[in-house]
Amino acid sequence: MIFDKKEPNGESYSNRSYRFMIVGTVIMIVAAVVTGIIFRVITKMIRNVEQEQTMEYDLHYAFVVEDSDSDFWQEVFDAADEQAREYNIYLEDIGNNLGREYSTEDILRIAVNSGVDGIVYSGAVSDKVADLIDKASDEGTGVVVLQNDVEKSKRQCYVGLNYYELGQMYATQIEKLVDTTNMSDTSIDILVDTDMSEGASNLIVMAIEDYLREKNEEDFLPEIVVTRIEAEDIFSAEESIRNIFLEKENLPDIMLCVNSVYTRCAYQAVVDYNLVGEIQIIGYFANDTILDAVDKQVIFSTISVDTQEMGKSCIQALYEYNNMGYTNSYLPVGVEVVDQNKAHNMISEKADRTE
Repeated sequence: MIFDKKEPNGESYSNRSYRFMIVGTVIMIVAAVVTGIIFRVITKMIRNVEQEQTMEYDLHYAFVVEDSDSDFWQEVFDAADEQAREYNIYLEDIGNNLGREYSTEDILRIAVNSGVDGIVYSGAVSDKVADLIDKASDEGTGVVVLQNDVEKSKRQCYVGLNYYELGQMYATQIEKLVDTTNMSDTSIDILVDTDMSEGASNLIVMAIEDYLREKNEEDFLPEIVVTRIEAEDIFSAEESIRNIFLEKENLPDIMLCVNSVYTRCAYQAVVDYNLVGEIQIIGYFANDTILDAVDKQVIFSTISVDTQEMGKSCIQALYEYNNMGYTNSYLPVGVEVVDQNKAHNMISEKADRTE
């Protein structure tokens, strides 16, 4: 008679082997099922990626702007991209795909030489930029310029602000801050970037003076200075604006910022130098930081630009040019004043949407 050899706990080796076989089989079945599920998921993901990569677009546009990572330009790009997708157009932010920093002039040159179907541009205004736009236009590529117009070029359309209207809006806010019967002791510094043309900055000053002159029969106008901020990035912009605050003898009573980055830098400077209330800031754009500053009255008010309209309009103009051979030479963008009450309401509405 044959007996299974017993282990000390009384279990036979054959029973133990049988249990191992059962457990091993179950583990292999589970592993096979899990592997199958993972394989199917990965295969589906790869298929989706391949479909997206091989998606065909009717047109290819290039988006070339200064500081495309800023809140302002990101909102413009998102609106433009949404409109482009509706037309089956691929909108590429070329500057973000190059792996290193290039000037807008260099990125524009890359876009022109790439033979894209359309270009959205905002950046340096120079003869070289005008020549590049002319080259693109001569080759049949439509070019739409945003914010700072390249007036001496063959661009097809300018989408941006009416600077006289912008100046009038600034003037309505200045009126609330000063005694309009005698403004000769008031100093105003307008911060603009170097890309803004002299004609545009002069229009802002003219509009402010025209508006205030109507309020003052004696023609006592404030001293208005235009300061061009030499800045390649946000850090150099911050340094340039801080240098203004270091000249304490020449500090302005009111600072107008015709740029979202300069608004944020000026706001931070008045806080750091304990000048809140002594220097009144009228800003530009309405992101979360600026709205919070207006709500707290560190910034008196700000001019909000319709970034949705700007983004959609530039794509619509290019698309019209591609299909019709022409488009409007100028498309205005809506602007509005955001004061403390409006800023508070906008913050509350956004908080309600996120709850």
